[in-house]
Amino acid sequence: MNIQNNISPLSENFYKNTRKKLLNLIHEKNLDGCLVTNPANIFYFTGFFYVTNERPSGFYLSKNNKTKLFIPLLEKENAENLNVNEINIYEEFPGEINPFSFMANNITEKNVGTDIKNIDILNLLENKFDILDHNTGLENFRFEKLDEEIKLISIASKYADLAIEYLRDNAKELINQNIDERSLVKICTEFSKTRMLNELSSAFDETPCNVVATIHSGPRGAFPHGKSLSRVPQKNETLICGVGACVGGLYAESGITFILGEPNKDQENIIKAMKKVNDVAVENLKEGNICEEVNKSTSEVYREYNLTKYVRHRIGHGMGFEGHEAPWLSPGDKTVLKENMVFSNEPGIYRPNIDGYRTISSMIVGKSRGKQIPNFLDKSIDNRIINLN
Repeated sequence: MNIQNNISPLSENFYKNTRKKLLNLIHEKNLDGCLVTNPANIFYFTGFFYVTNERPSGFYLSKNNKTKLFIPLLEKENAENLNVNEINIYEEFPGEINPFSFMANNITEKNVGTDIKNIDILNLLENKFDILDHNTGLENFRFEKLDEEIKLISIASKYADLAIEYLRDNAKELINQNIDERSLVKICTEFSKTRMLNELSSAFDETPCNVVATIHSGPRGAFPHGKSLSRVPQKNETLICGVGACVGGLYAESGITFILGEPNKDQENIIKAMKKVNDVAVENLKEGNICEEVNKSTSEVYREYNLTKYVRHRIGHGMGFEGHEAPWLSPGDKTVLKENMVFSNEPGIYRPNIDGYRTISSMIVGKSRGKQIPNFLDKSIDNRIINLN
C-alpha cells in the first residue's frame, strides 16, 4: 500500500489563508505593507521554492493586498507561474545595487514591517523607509500549523519511519557483511527516497521532497551530531538511526536506538527511561503550557533514573517548513503552547566513550495532551533488538 494515499501539495487556498494572516497583521500594526525575506517564510506565503544560496529573494504584501516578488534573474522561469501581482528581477549578487536595496527601491510605501533581523541589512535600509518594523511578530505565524501542513508532516514522518523499518529488517545481513555506518545511511535513505519519489504525484515535482539520515554505533553514539563513519557496528553495541524527511516542503523526523544483541540490564534501564521521557513530553504538550516547562518535566524523569549527567540537549524543537525552527522545548523559551503546534520529541542519553541512545518522534500540541504521530516507537521494545548471530 502506498504511504502517500493520494495527497497533494499545499493548495492555493493554503496560501490565500497565510496571506490573509499577514494582511491582518499589517492592518493591526497600522503598516503600509510587509517585506518578507526568510526563504521559509516566502514559501509559506507564496509556494515559491528555490535552492537557498547567497542570492536573496523577497515577498512584499501591501495593505491593499497587492503582492510583489523580488528574485534573482537565475530564478526567473522558476517563478513565472506564481500567483503574485508583480515580479521584480535583479541581475546578480552582490551586484552594483545590493539586492535588499533593490527591493526597497521598488516599494513605494514608507511604513513597512519585515522579518529581516540582520543588523547590517536593517542599517542599509533604514533611510529607505520612515518605519521599518522588524518586531511585528510575523515570525510566529508558522508556529501553529494548518490542516494541510499537518497532513504533509504526518506523511513525511512515515517516510522517515520507512528508512528505519528497512534498516531494522536488513541490519543483521548488512552488518554481518561488514557494511559501515555511512553505507547503511545510503542504503536505508535511498530505499525510502525511491519509494517516496515513486509514490508522490508529479504535482510534487517542484516542491522539496527528500530523506536524510545519520547512523552512529557504539562509542560514536555519544556524538549525536557527529558524522557517520566508515565504522562497522559491532555485536552488543547500540546503533542510533535518526532520519529526517521532507514532503512538499514540510519536515518530520523519526529515530530509534537499536541494540545489536541481547540488551544488558544497563541498556534495558536506559531504554525504559527514554520511553518514559518520551511519554511525559507528549502528556505535557498541551495548550496553555509553556515550552520550557515541557522540557523541565522530562528532566525530572532523567533525574529519577539517575541519568541527568548524560543529557546533552533539550527535549525538542519546532518543525514545519524548516527541519529545526522555533519555538523550542528548551530552558529559556517561554512561548505558550497552542493547539496544532508541531514539535520533535527527542529523548537522548550520551555516555562518552561508551555509547549513546536517542529516539525521535513528531508530536502535535492538543487541548489536554499532545498527540504523537504514529511511528516506530509505537512498536514493542523487542523490535529494537537486532540479533547478529
